[in-house]
Amino acid sequence: MRFILGILVITLISCGTKKQQQEQQFLKDISINQIDGNVEALLEDTLINSLSIGIYYNGKEITKHYGELDKGQKNQPTNKTIYEIASVTKTFVGTIIAQAEIEGKLSIEDDIRKYIGKQYKNLEFETNPIRIKHLLTHTSELPRFLPENINDLFTNMDDELPFKLAEIEKAYSKSKFLKDLENVSITAAPGTRFAYSNADTELAAYILEQIYNKSFDELLIETICKKANMPNTRIRLNRKQKENLANGYFGGSGRIAPHMSTSLWGASGAGKSTIVDLLNYIKLQLDKQNKPVQKTHQTLYDKEIIFGDPDNKIGYFWIINKDEDFGKFLSHHGGANGTQNWLVIYPEIGLGISIISNQGHFQTGGKLWNIIEVITNEIRKNHSKD
Repeated sequence: MRFILGILVITLISCGTKKQQQEQQFLKDISINQIDGNVEALLEDTLINSLSIGIYYNGKEITKHYGELDKGQKNQPTNKTIYEIASVTKTFVGTIIAQAEIEGKLSIEDDIRKYIGKQYKNLEFETNPIRIKHLLTHTSELPRFLPENINDLFTNMDDELPFKLAEIEKAYSKSKFLKDLENVSITAAPGTRFAYSNADTELAAYILEQIYNKSFDELLIETICKKANMPNTRIRLNRKQKENLANGYFGGSGRIAPHMSTSLWGASGAGKSTIVDLLNYIKLQLDKQNKPVQKTHQTLYDKEIIFGDPDNKIGYFWIINKDEDFGKFLSHHGGANGTQNWLVIYPEIGLGISIISNQGHFQTGGKLWNIIEVITNEIRKNHSKD
């Protein structure tokens, strides 16, 4: 019996040592000390309170948290911290549409009026209708926002923007959205030019609800969250989850920004998640056997320069590009009233990065991208040796 117990202890120690060695090698592979140094330098920026990073690479993962969610409170974010992920939510919509397509419930070539009603005679240009693929690629010709007066707020942006935006959205509704849709003017053939739109994503979620006769939140949970083990990813959080929702800040005033609340479907930017859930979402995106996910990585539109990069293409809401060392990569940025984040995935080398800050300022997204470049450059050094 003692012999058996001895063998068991040795085995456990051996397993623990092996795991530690793997973790140490992983930290070495991604040069975490170099990343830590760059993040700490970023935290000296008066705008940046905190930062959470999740990295998945070659079957291993790590989460890192820095700073304070609220300055002076010593409340560093953790794996339980729930952040607003804003427009990264759009990639969920693309996955659910791909699932519906595989199930034969829709075709991305379908005229959207097949699902929303024939009264929308305005949603075409010279007999060219808006098709579902145009919603996926932001080529629908729909305005950036509905109601239209939200678009006016972005012509003269200041630190009051989140508060003005919240007031308008609080008074809006799904019925008003569908009514406003009847008055939209389409001035070019859908599918011929890129114009980023939140309205098209909300409409896509409405179409999915019509097809499945379920709420968008239900579809998100069933199609993605349960399958990918993402228990804290939702449009609308429960009471316990709200306790872990991070405060967000916008600009340098130190004021807490209003959370993204919507009376619409929330598909364009009302998603919330944790860094752990997003790592599991990365794993889902790297699953080559998952047919809906793989479909979302297909290029649907590449006729013009998108977001200033001539190499950018767009799939099912994903921005698609190519890295000379890592191959194809997918990305999406999300900016809420009080958060900024990036999700970047390199399927060919099994790498994914999620980075989030609870600072919603317009400049924050670029600063986070700089950290992503630090991470990928450090991995690149080791990847080139393989």
